[in-house]
Amino acid sequence: MKITEQITSAVTQVGDFMTLASKDVSGMLTILNDLLGPVPRPDAPSKLEQRANAAGMIDVIRDWQAQDNAPPATEAEIKQFFTPEELTQFSNETGLSDTATLSMLQTLLPRCVRRRALHEPFPPPS
Repeated sequence: MKITEQITSAVTQVGDFMTLASKDVSGMLTILNDLLGPVPRPDAPSKLEQRANAAGMIDVIRDWQAQDNAPPATEAEIKQFFTPEELTQFSNETGLSDTATLSMLQTLLPRCVRRRALHEPFPPPS
């Protein structure tokens, strides 16, 4: 990695930390739910389920739907389930760096999938 890339990365990490970007999930959840579309039904799978099925990864989604405390998604899973344009949209609309966006999606996507499977809204921020 070049020195300029290291400096840019360090500045981005400091900016994410200073703005508490990793603590503000409301904007990310709104964008995530908008992108995922209506809550899935057996006769109408979500966009995420369709993508996972096409990639042979539907078991990942089913595991998240079944687990209260699923482990975070991997970077590879996030990049499989979302297009580069969608990841850029998350980053642009939340004001987060690409790194912070990816990290938050890794944490939030399994939780969001579980709540949508149970049809439970997220509690309002305190």
